[in-house]
Amino acid sequence: MEIVKERAGNAVHLRLSGRLDNHWSQSLDEALHEVAREGARHVRLDCSGVTYLSSAAAAVLLKHHRDAAALHGSLEISAASERARNTLRLMGFVELLLAGSGSGAARRKTLSIPLPLESERATYESRILDGRKSELSVIGDPELKSSSSALSIYRDVFALGVGALGANHDDCRERFGEFVAAAGGAAFMPTDGTATPDYMVSAVGLVPTVHALSAITFRGAPSHQLRFESNTADAGVPLSDVVRASASLAATPTFGIVMAADIAGLVCTRLRRSPAREGIQFDFPAVRDWLSFTSEREFARFSCLVVGVASASPSAALAPFVRPMSDEHHGHFHAVVSAFRSLPRGKLQVGDIVTAWLQPRSLVSVVHLLRDARTPEGGSESEFQRGACWVFPIAEGSAS
Repeated sequence: MEIVKERAGNAVHLRLSGRLDNHWSQSLDEALHEVAREGARHVRLDCSGVTYLSSAAAAVLLKHHRDAAALHGSLEISAASERARNTLRLMGFVELLLAGSGSGAARRKTLSIPLPLESERATYESRILDGRKSELSVIGDPELKSSSSALSIYRDVFALGVGALGANHDDCRERFGEFVAAAGGAAFMPTDGTATPDYMVSAVGLVPTVHALSAITFRGAPSHQLRFESNTADAGVPLSDVVRASASLAATPTFGIVMAADIAGLVCTRLRRSPAREGIQFDFPAVRDWLSFTSEREFARFSCLVVGVASASPSAALAPFVRPMSDEHHGHFHAVVSAFRSLPRGKLQVGDIVTAWLQPRSLVSVVHLLRDARTPEGGSESEFQRGACWVFPIAEGSAS
């Protein structure tokens, strides 16, 4: 069995030859998973050289066809040997899998065409949504004092900061860490020695509550959806580049961003101990006992859910919560790192993505994203291979 891969535009072509029996169906399954991980949404299979196709191989093709359709992509057989075609016909799969036989082509013609944005590092596409300007507020003290505030995570609330899920402040005292909240879901990294993030998702009668020592929150609906993909496979898109593209859509000095993305590498930190404990120190070398820093980019080939705020001119209330992230913007961003998840194509609902991301045994960490200005080139920052963003313009004067 031989599998040859070629890329043409936004589609990947796989040329298959030989026997597709149960043994080789596993290799095909792995190859199709890798294509999905690389971000390809349209796959074309040339099976003209396939001499035998087993039920196991057909099941693999059908599974990936359905997975691609769920992501608003496609997987089709562009050419097939007579034997492979007959096998698919007898199994009832011809209408689904053979190009031009089913409804896939008609469905693709109905997809709306988004607006492209110019960038040297990435290809961007934007869609206009219905959201108006959102309201921004800040909670607590970024110097991490000992009191906390209860923050209810409704479906139109987005937040990041230092907090925990629990009954009250005393219950959370030993666990306060970085948290991310979006569209009815919240996740945080406990600092009590637990190595796994905890999370909660809204349900009937249940609204997650984060007890926050400090936080930035914004409330509303996104004005735009922004998709991006790196122009080269060996280099990611910097966070500052995504922020710059989002700023052009927001058209306000301050704006919120929610992003689901494939990670090229994160420059990040997280708390080792709860700031509510006595004796917190941020002077070197004691800071190493309180904070965990990455010495190089981490979490490549994982996925992440990012929530943050950027501003070209932070208000007096927001200024203590943000740091320089480029020549144009100050910002503050946290990320939930998870196992790899493919993003569907087309128009996305942020709540659906949050629910899909916050799943059992999939979360790896919750981190604070940094810009490390110590590097010789002037700054190292987090980079992403591809992703989807929701942009929230912030009403001027709303920070409180």
